[in-house]
Amino acid sequence: MSNEVGKNKTLKMVVAGTVAVVVIGLSGAGVYAMTVKNQVAKWDNKIYQGVKVNNVDLSGKTKEEAVKLLEDSFSNTIKQKKLVVKALDQNFELDYSNLNPQFNVQEIAQKALEEGKNLSLFQKNDIIKNGTNKNLPLEFKYDDSKIKAFEQQIESKINKDPVDAKISISGGNINITDDQTGRKVNAEELDKLIKTNINGKIEQQTVVQAPIEEVKSKYPKSELAKIDGKISTFSTSFATSNEGRSANVTLASKFINAKLLMPGDTFSYNETVGERTTARGFGIGAIFKGDKVEDEVGGGICQVSTTLYRAAMRAGIKPTERHNHSMPASYSPVGLDATVYWGSLDYKFKNTYDFPVYIESYASNKTVYVNFYGSVSGMGGKTYELFADTLDKYEPTISQVQDSSLAEGQTQWEKKPVTGYKVKSYLITYQGGKEVSRENIATDTYQKVNGVMKVGTKKATPPPAAPPAATQTQTTPPAQATQTSATPGTNQ
Repeated sequence: MSNEVGKNKTLKMVVAGTVAVVVIGLSGAGVYAMTVKNQVAKWDNKIYQGVKVNNVDLSGKTKEEAVKLLEDSFSNTIKQKKLVVKALDQNFELDYSNLNPQFNVQEIAQKALEEGKNLSLFQKNDIIKNGTNKNLPLEFKYDDSKIKAFEQQIESKINKDPVDAKISISGGNINITDDQTGRKVNAEELDKLIKTNINGKIEQQTVVQAPIEEVKSKYPKSELAKIDGKISTFSTSFATSNEGRSANVTLASKFINAKLLMPGDTFSYNETVGERTTARGFGIGAIFKGDKVEDEVGGGICQVSTTLYRAAMRAGIKPTERHNHSMPASYSPVGLDATVYWGSLDYKFKNTYDFPVYIESYASNKTVYVNFYGSVSGMGGKTYELFADTLDKYEPTISQVQDSSLAEGQTQWEKKPVTGYKVKSYLITYQGGKEVSRENIATDTYQKVNGVMKVGTKKATPPPAAPPAATQTQTTPPAQATQTSATPGTNQ
């Protein structure tokens, strides 16, 4: 009995001790947790240990303190920074203060403050005691338009246009001036370099080298020197033209004179001569409109395009665009003409040679001349001629209409008859005076125009009968009598 009592006492003592230990442990843990909580609460408005922005330590800073520190470290300091662009022997400075530089200081300070605040109580406490390794990036912004203005300033000082060699021909004598190489800043590369080197780093100065390229002239003397002589010529007469048409032929020939075509260049007659207006000096001349001949500003310039066409073909330069007239032109055989009209019909050709071609054009003594100059040796001893064969001929009919306004037996054309044609043109190549090839160029059709003859039907009016002789009274002897006319005032 006594043994059982002893065991019970012992058990009670063990339980009591265990409970005491647990109570004490729980009490201690509560105290510790409360201590940690109070410690962490002190950092609610502070940035945790080890949080940095662009390597600037913000540990223990409030947001306001962090903002001030970041502004002093970056926003204010960056305005003193410069970017220098070296170009040739010149330096161009870009002050950051002109870029309206801005850092996202307020935003990043808030992020720094919030860093770790979403963790558990004990995780927060661990960061407060041991710190973290968080380095937040600071974003840098600036006014891009200021950079473009800076780049344009550099380009205006550095860029230099090349100078083309110039060729002039007078009386067959060829004169060529020197060319000069230009230079140009590679704007795209310069823009990339500047924007790559503009950043939020607070170093005082950044230096970049402007990319500068040579710019060759379009017409170098070495190329123009390949023009050493005349390779073709053609001329047509406008001796019967009136003043307006003659002025148009002369003016159009001036517009195409001294035209230079490098290899691969295309010539456009309309682009070269331009719109035909009175303001530009063009007069009135006859043109074909359908089956009629009408007067219009610029009439006659097709004679120049036709002369140019013939000269070009003699140089072996074929058209990329060419149209024939609707009716035969007096200054050209059918199939060998080239008509143009502003806004619709053009005459074009491309320089397919590996040397430049120079066009000389002028009017003298009612004749328009077109000469092509190029490399005589480059022609390889070949000459060219354009011919046309008639495939069909369309004879017009002539009808008569009576016209009471014309005297009987009198005739007058209301519409003159024009014979129509279908022709095929060929470019024949000669080598040493012998034909070596014949190339089909075009098949052209010229419409016929049926004639209309007006025949007069108006009867002739008989002359009025002579009035009877007036009665005369003889008052003097016959030898001294005078006569009074019955129709006074008749012209003699």
